[in-house]
Amino acid sequence: MSTRGLQRTPCALLTLVFVLAAVTLAGAWDQKYRFPMKVRAPKAGVTDMGIGGIGVASSTLSSDWHAAAGAPAAEILCPKRGYDFALGMRPFFTTLTGSVKAMSTGGEGTFLNLHGHLRLPNERTQWELYGHLKLWDKVSVMMEYLPWSWSGPGHMGVDGNFAGLLLKKDTPITSTLDITTFRVTADYDVSFGKDLCFGPNGEFNVIKWNQRVVTGDGDSGDFAKTILQPAIGAHVRYDPKNTGYFSWFKPYMEGRFSWMNLDGLGYSTMDLGAGVAPPVSRNVDGGVKLGYKTWRLDGTRKRILTDVGVEGMYMDFSLRF
Repeated sequence: MSTRGLQRTPCALLTLVFVLAAVTLAGAWDQKYRFPMKVRAPKAGVTDMGIGGIGVASSTLSSDWHAAAGAPAAEILCPKRGYDFALGMRPFFTTLTGSVKAMSTGGEGTFLNLHGHLRLPNERTQWELYGHLKLWDKVSVMMEYLPWSWSGPGHMGVDGNFAGLLLKKDTPITSTLDITTFRVTADYDVSFGKDLCFGPNGEFNVIKWNQRVVTGDGDSGDFAKTILQPAIGAHVRYDPKNTGYFSWFKPYMEGRFSWMNLDGLGYSTMDLGAGVAPPVSRNVDGGVKLGYKTWRLDGTRKRILTDVGVEGMYMDFSLRF
């Protein structure tokens, strides 16, 4: 049997390490005030009073240099944190690994490595789109569209059978693999202090798998399947507010994982990242994030036997309203 994709550390263990690191940093970065000293906006309606030509200042204003600028009446650096709706896109710098056994309706097919046998490229940049909607204080929903595609020419690495198409070693081929996913994710947040939240999440994936191999003689084999796959997991977010003047950038760190084995097919994801969301107008923030994520589909579902992984760095660009 061909070599399968590399085994990865369980997502749950990595998430636990991330949570512990976030909690430790939360205590280390905890400063006395939410925003830096000597930045203050006076309360509405508070004025100096003059008596007999002598100005008498309010006791509140006289202590301006001793009050934290993050007091309710004086949040002028970051008047708005968080958002209700976001639209974004992600360039995902993928590395594709693993093998697939695609079978015809008659059960014909062999286990073939995507790169070593079918000559699909290991690395390619994919583009993803998403929308994020906060429904209530603790509940949010994300909808994602992930149209991944790999294709390339080469020569068959071994004798094999792809969905009924017989392939001989060194036969010139052109392979294509499209994995298009529409994902809906719901998060529930539980606060662990003013900066840290953690909670469960559930998701539902509609995965459209299309694979095609064409030989130099014009013969072709096609395989298509739609996979419905739910998953559950957890997420954590650290949103430090005690970062001095850097608070204007609204830095944050977050991580999540999801997993489920259903009807013989295992599905798992992991996502870790850090970013900033500085304001671009009064009610709009511009988000930039750098992260690393993994996606894995392992097992069998009717006519497909797969051990495929996709992983890599990504960048996230968004507008938050």
